[in-house]
Amino acid sequence: MRVIIAGGGMAGLTVAGLLARTGAHEVTVLEHASNFGDAGYGIGLYPLGGAVFNALGKADELMSRSVVLSKYIVYGPNGAELQSVDLSELLKAYGPMLGVSRSDLIDILSSCVPEGSLHFGVHAESAELSGGGVVVRAADGSSYSGDVAVAADGMNSALRKSFFGEVKRHDTGFDAWMWWAPVGTVAGDTAAEHWGPSSFVGLYPMRQGTNVAVGVPKALSPDPAGTPAAIVDALKAIVAEHNPGVAATPELWELGDSRPFLWPMQDVRSPQLTALDDRLAFVGDSGIGFLPTAGVGASNALRSAAALAYDLSLADAASVQLAVRRWRDRVRTLVEKNQEDSRQLAKVMMVKHQSASRVINAVMQHMPVTMMTKSIVKSMDVPF
Repeated sequence: MRVIIAGGGMAGLTVAGLLARTGAHEVTVLEHASNFGDAGYGIGLYPLGGAVFNALGKADELMSRSVVLSKYIVYGPNGAELQSVDLSELLKAYGPMLGVSRSDLIDILSSCVPEGSLHFGVHAESAELSGGGVVVRAADGSSYSGDVAVAADGMNSALRKSFFGEVKRHDTGFDAWMWWAPVGTVAGDTAAEHWGPSSFVGLYPMRQGTNVAVGVPKALSPDPAGTPAAIVDALKAIVAEHNPGVAATPELWELGDSRPFLWPMQDVRSPQLTALDDRLAFVGDSGIGFLPTAGVGASNALRSAAALAYDLSLADAASVQLAVRRWRDRVRTLVEKNQEDSRQLAKVMMVKHQSASRVINAVMQHMPVTMMTKSIVKSMDVPF
């Protein structure tokens, strides 16, 4: 069976790598970018996503490039600890929570794709049924024929837009900025977050450095066209006003060669996860996109892609539509619940006003943060 995959991110590469291992499917991956380059930020990888690397035969390599996150601590604007979660205990039945760079994940996943199957600089724009299969058309006029197509082209999916137009986005009103700070800015096994009015600071240890995430209201967000130093100085001033303790950590603001990466705090849901009479599947952020707030977007993309690859691996050209429908019906509810958790968590992590921050700090003294992520942990007990 011939499978055309639009998008060489985590979801697209997972589908390609797993199908290639069967030896029975021909995969073609179309990646818009000219190369992978430096993806530039870190990922908190839950066991539900990390388990995919077992199926790819890459579990040892993943561990060698990751740090195990055994603790998660939330601090208030005055620096007081609001909650501490023992991740090792919470996830002991499933596996470790890992801190790993997106660049490393892409590097591992791309190594699983057969040589010659990955095509850079190809921007898939549309797809249509043709002769009992599907044709994906690119911006440069090229076309690619297959029995089934997978749209894994991200939050701003051109293929999704070609079928459904501009989909309404869930917008938090915040921007998140990310960069790399030196190793040791936070304890090596601890994800630390500082919640305060109009400022959020997250510190996540990875092997090559500390992934810093600073969230601020869009109205206060610095100009992306500014120099890296100007962007960081502007963000530091905002954090210093509302969260002076963490702002005084000098290592946090040391960029080195890093450049701040802007992540608008928005997500999206595709109206449907399939199209073209179920010969096209929308997987990862092109189907159900995630805010970074619960750190579960990458894990859902990986696991959803693995589930799709599994169903496709059981199919042939005659039964592929059934396989896509089976995948759609199994994953949608679970992934949407995880997306809803990330949305709910954003409402308490990032608030604009001091009064709201005080209320949240008081609530956090009594309500475990894990109550807001219960669907994420529960979903690890449910087969896709």
